[in-house]
Amino acid sequence: MRTEPRAWLGVGLASLLLITACGAQDIDANTKTLAPLPAGLAAPPDVADPPAEAIKTASGVAMMVVTSGSGVDHPAGDDCVVLSFTAWKRDGSLVSTSGRGGQSTVQCLSSAIPGIAEALRSMVAGEERHVWIPAELAFAAHVAHHGTKHVHEEPAPPPDLTVDVKLIRILKAPLPPADLTTPPRTASRTPLGVAIQVLVQGTGPKHPSMTSWVTLEYSGWTTDGKLFESTTISGHPATLLLGTALPGWREALPRMVTGEKVRLWIPAAEAYGDRPVERMVPAGNLVYDMELVAFQ
Repeated sequence: MRTEPRAWLGVGLASLLLITACGAQDIDANTKTLAPLPAGLAAPPDVADPPAEAIKTASGVAMMVVTSGSGVDHPAGDDCVVLSFTAWKRDGSLVSTSGRGGQSTVQCLSSAIPGIAEALRSMVAGEERHVWIPAELAFAAHVAHHGTKHVHEEPAPPPDLTVDVKLIRILKAPLPPADLTTPPRTASRTPLGVAIQVLVQGTGPKHPSMTSWVTLEYSGWTTDGKLFESTTISGHPATLLLGTALPGWREALPRMVTGEKVRLWIPAAEAYGDRPVERMVPAGNLVYDMELVAFQ
C-alpha cells in the first residue's frame, strides 16, 4: 500500500469542528423522524454552564476532571495527542465527535482550537475532562491535514462549546535542530543550493532513482523552528514516488543509501517558494531531518 507523500500536522478536533455540523438528533432512515442520540453522545446535564467547582483559567476556559489519568507528562510545544472527544453547543445540540463508538483521532497542539490546546497542556494520559470553551477560543487559527490538503471556505463564527475530551496518548514531537538557519561547513551542497549533512551513515552501494518508490521517516521545520510535518509523530513512515517529491528532496534522495539519515537545508526556490499558492504549506527556506528507510 502506498501512503500519501505528506504527513501534515493537525488532524482531529480542529478539523472536525470546522467541517462537521451534526444536529442534536439523528434522522431515522425508516420513519424519517428524529431519533434520540446514543447515550454516549447525549449532552451532560451541565452543558450550559460549568459547575462552581470547575477549574477556571484566566482566558475564560473552565474545566472539570471526570476521570483521572496516570503519569506526570503533559503535551507541550509541537506535541500531538491521540484523543477522543464529543462537542456540544451550550444548548445541548451536538456539534462534532471523534466517533459514535468512542473512536480516537490525532490532534496536534499547534493546530488545535485554542481552548482545547489550553486544556490538553494540563492533562496527562488517560485523563478525561469536561471543558467549557468561550466562542473566542473555539476557532482554529490554522488547520493542516495529513495527506491531501483541502482549502475550506471561512467557517461561520463559532459558538461557545462544551467538550468532553479524553487524552489517550501523548505523541512527542521531535525537537528542532539548533542549526536551522545556517548549515555547518561540513555540509555538502547540490548544484541547486540544497545543503546536506549526513547524521547517520547508511549501508549498500545503491541509490534511488526518480522512478523509485522511497519509504522515509522525516520531520520538517521552518527556519524559525516551527514543525509543520512529521512522520515520527505518527509512528509510521511515508512512501512516495521520488519523481513527484519536493524539488529539494529530488536533489538529496538520489545521493542517499538505505539507512542513511541526513539533515537538509532547502532554499525556498526548491521548496514551496516564498509565497506558496496553497495556504497550507510553509513559505521560505525549510529544514528536514530525513531517513531513507527503503526503496524499490
